[in-house]
Amino acid sequence: MKLQNAAALAIVAVGAASLVQRERHQQQQNQVAVTQNQLEWLRHVTTHPDVAELWKPDDVTVEEYIKLMHVNELLCALSLRHRLGVLRGRPLRHCARWVMQREYGRKYWERFGSYRVEEADVDGTAIAFNEAMNDAHDHERPLASS
Repeated sequence: MKLQNAAALAIVAVGAASLVQRERHQQQQNQVAVTQNQLEWLRHVTTHPDVAELWKPDDVTVEEYIKLMHVNELLCALSLRHRLGVLRGRPLRHCARWVMQREYGRKYWERFGSYRVEEADVDGTAIAFNEAMNDAHDHERPLASS
């Protein structure tokens, strides 16, 4: 009887692990789909100035807004890599510094970084990504003004 119980427990454990893996895979597929939608929207905005005109803040030119949205495209792609576990730790910090070493990377973060922070709310993965970007921005800002 003990062998049957152990075998039943093993089957239950394998089944549970399979369900957890399937759920994780589904979440990853959802994240990819949402990011693809966002990237398609950003490509549309950056290639159609008339659409950019509708969405830009009043104090930003269309040309400037399009440049900022190109940075947003990059951050969306990097954020997805981070969510999928491909970009963590030192590589994430390296990419964040690389973005913030560029004028428009810093301009984007200064203008829209707080929106990304609000959007992250209690999502630990998004919070970690934003912290890496914010730290890189804070590190690069004094270098940019020198």
